Amino acid sequence: MEARESQGKYEYLWIQFVDGEVKPGDACPRCGGRALEKAQKHFLRCLRCGATLKAADDWEVAVGEFPVPGSSHSKGGAAASATIEDERLEAEDYVEVLGVRTVTADGQELEEPTVAETFVLEVTLRFLRAADVVLPRVRLSVPSAGPVIRVQPPQPLHPSGPQTLCARVWFPRDLLMPREYTVEVIILILPDRTSPSDYLRLATNQALAFRVCKVPSRSIAEVGSFGSPFHWDVDLSGDEDVEPSRLDGRLPAET
Repeated sequence: MEARESQGKYEYLWIQFVDGEVKPGDACPRCGGRALEKAQKHFLRCLRCGATLKAADDWEVAVGEFPVPGSSHSKGGAAASATIEDERLEAEDYVEVLGVRTVTADGQELEEPTVAETFVLEVTLRFLRAADVVLPRVRLSVPSAGPVIRVQPPQPLHPSGPQTLCARVWFPRDLLMPREYTVEVIILILPDRTSPSDYLRLATNQALAFRVCKVPSRSIAEVGSFGSPFHWDVDLSGDEDVEPSRLDGRLPAET
């Protein structure tokens, strides 16, 4: 969508790309958020999803107010004249978890990894707006024993606006025992570290359940005695007056 403004003695063309149009008293057409701030004289920005919106019919946006005084929604009731500062944004206004899955090391979807293979836990996040500090955590639990592993990135994330990213946690072979596991994703968000504020917390409840399996018996290597890289060293003891014999790689034939 484009908007044009003419001003002054000469014609001035200003092209503004926006995500939609909003009338006085209406919510953001993209996400339904009602916290809109003034971006320019006739333009607003949604504090929930970051969308840039044009004021329908070029009504002049009042600073820090929504709905605009005089609209049908602003008459009667203190809630209708609430300012942006009065609306507290929740963790869900910043980020959402799109999916959690297990994949192989080369990215193929994997339902049941085995103890003998490295696999990846893949978490897809969609950020709806900028935040100073975002710290995602992945927690694995065993139904009968509770949490057993918690993993978080070495550095926090700093989303600058709406974006989607995929976080991956690599699990090396032989780390997990064969059993059922559930995955919980916990995201801590600090919207602005320059102002004192508590972290917002978003937690999924059992975002994924998967089983780590034993290695199938048919995949165990059977190594013969001839040409084997393994060597036996066996002491055979008989009567006290008989010297023990040592065998290397062979067992005595039965008599």
